[in-house]
Amino acid sequence: MKRTFAAVTVLASAFAFTAPAIAMEQELSMLELAVNNALIGVGIQDVDVMTLTISQLAIIQNILAADDSDNEKARRIEAVISR
Repeated sequence: MKRTFAAVTVLASAFAFTAPAIAMEQELSMLELAVNNALIGVGIQDVDVMTLTISQLAIIQNILAADDSDNEKARRIEAVISR
């Protein structure tokens, strides 16, 4: 009985630690996809979003949400990517 309880505890702990990591990876993938689609929308197609940092992705998302013209957004995004 003690072994069974110990095994269940170990499995539950392992799941508790991996579930947030899996969720974060999925959220990052969704952010990368959203940024990639938005970049195409403003005419930037030669960027591999998987090479961008989370900070760069967040900055790009903020730029895309701004009321600037597509040309201004593209210029600002290219500056972020070149950092």
